[in-house]
Amino acid sequence: MDTVALRRAVWNGSIPCRIELDPSESRVFDAVGPYFISLPRMSYIPLYMAEIYRFFTPFLIDTSVSCLENAWLEFETVPLKCLLSFAEFMPVRYDRHWPVGVLYDLFTGRDPTVTSADEEDEHSLPWKLVLRFQNFPIKHIMRIDSGNTFQGAAFARNGHAKAVLGLSKSESNKLWEALQFHNFDHFWNINEKILSETVAGPLRSFSVRVYVPSTPRVIQQPIPPYVDNNEPQTVGTALNSLLPELFPSKRTPVLSRPVIHGVVISMSTPLIELFPIAMYPDGFLHITLAMSG
Repeated sequence: MDTVALRRAVWNGSIPCRIELDPSESRVFDAVGPYFISLPRMSYIPLYMAEIYRFFTPFLIDTSVSCLENAWLEFETVPLKCLLSFAEFMPVRYDRHWPVGVLYDLFTGRDPTVTSADEEDEHSLPWKLVLRFQNFPIKHIMRIDSGNTFQGAAFARNGHAKAVLGLSKSESNKLWEALQFHNFDHFWNINEKILSETVAGPLRSFSVRVYVPSTPRVIQQPIPPYVDNNEPQTVGTALNSLLPELFPSKRTPVLSRPVIHGVVISMSTPLIELFPIAMYPDGFLHITLAMSG
């Protein structure tokens, strides 16, 4: 298995988007044309807001009010992202933006194996988003804090954040710049060090989040690499332990199917093989669910 090639393929995944300006924000009577952009699945919306904002600036009523700091995107009247507290799952509260790929898979609720011939399908690509400035949803959106983002994931993975805190200032800056400029090689040159860091012993658990569509429910719990009989933990055994009501079987998806990076993942996939390839830049394996029927 060529881990680097698979990581690069995942890294290069993107979501084509069609962004419209909310009519109430426009100073012109005619409809403003949409802005088309391809957002990397592994990245975060705030990193592209300046580019989006520049396109629509000439059409804004008052740029002192409709400023970049007040800009936000919504999908079907829902702000991206809905902010949740994970205080009940982790020793420290880490609130953050969700990666683009997670937002798309969760909010559209699409089953990647089902294709629609209907050109009016509301979830067909490009992803249709709306740019707004008024009534900034401060309870739902916050800016990325690079330090908290990576420290939170490191804690869940190793039980501590030493791997991240041990990075030099130069390495920390390069890691953040690699995200900003979507540079695969620069990111993984440093992230590999975080993954391999075992200051307090061997890997304790995988940092996994499972998102249940059409609900505010997000499940986060440490997942050990192996089950009781020392067999590798699989996607199926992990989901059965986290959501037995949706995954009564450890081998067969009955009520829903796990989706990672827009792909339905086999229930028999060992997490120890999947995690180093499919983890997001924040260090978590984000799993959304496609409900059957």
